[in-house]
Order: sequence, then structure tokens, then C-alpha cells
Amino acid sequence: MRVLPYLLYLFLITFHSIILSDLISILGVRLNMLILIIGLIGLFKSETEAVWFGLSAGIIVGAARLDLMPWEVLVITVIAVAVKQVSSRINLESLASKVVVLACSVFLHEVIITLIISTEEFFFILIRYILPGTAYTVFIGLLFFLIKDGRISRKKIKALF
Repeated sequence: MRVLPYLLYLFLITFHSIILSDLISILGVRLNMLILIIGLIGLFKSETEAVWFGLSAGIIVGAARLDLMPWEVLVITVIAVAVKQVSSRINLESLASKVVVLACSVFLHEVIITLIISTEEFFFILIRYILPGTAYTVFIGLLFFLIKDGRISRKKIKALF
């Protein structure tokens, strides 16, 4: 297991949560870069790598709010393991299966963290922030999957225009 790519992923997650999150949010709806990267590692890497990366990413993200750190580490690690277990049992050649796994993991993370923080006005938060944030993250993940599979390329985009 090479460590440098994972350090770069952790740097990207930290950079996103500190600086980019506010810049690329749309009307308060934020991209969940953490679960996007956790989902990608869970889909394409081994279970050991998913567990260790989920644990380290949970510690880094949880450092911002120390009262939530144990919950954040637990939820992120469990999601990383769950994504890996599901991905070992599904057809990863299908774009739809990868998108559904990513959407479920983003939605579950947001719902669990919201319920841990506060249950007041949960349905308002669900409709205003969680569902659009899940759609935003899944859209970015879908673009990544299309580029990775070669369905979107510079040559194909030039052919359109």
C-alpha cells in the first residue's frame, strides 16, 4: 500500500473542509467531499485500505469539532467498510450501481450526523440541505465515474462542439 496518494486525499479533504467548502457551495448546499472520497476508496481499493483511510479521515474531520470526533470517526469508518462490503457483492461494471452506493453512503452520513447533532427541525434540514447536498455530491461522483470509464473525454467533447 502506497501512502502518498492517501496523504493527498487527506490533504484534499482538509483543504475542502477549510477553504473550498464555502466557495463551491450553492445556496448553502455543500459538496460532501469526505464521503465522496471514502466511497471511491471503498469501491476501488481493498477493505484494509478503506478501514484505515476511513479512520484517519474521521480523525482529521472530527478535529474541527472535538465533541463530535468519536461519532464522526465511527460513522465514517462504518460507511467505508459498508461501501467495501457492498461493492464486493455488486456489479461494479454498472454505472448505476456505483452511483446508488455513493448516494446511499452520502445520504446516510448526512442523516446520522444531523441526528447526532440535533433532532430539532430535522425534516427542514433534510429537505433544505441533506437531499440537495446528496444530489450535488452524487452529480460530482457521476462526472468522476463517466470520466474514469472513458464515457466523457476531451475528444468526445470536441466532437460535440
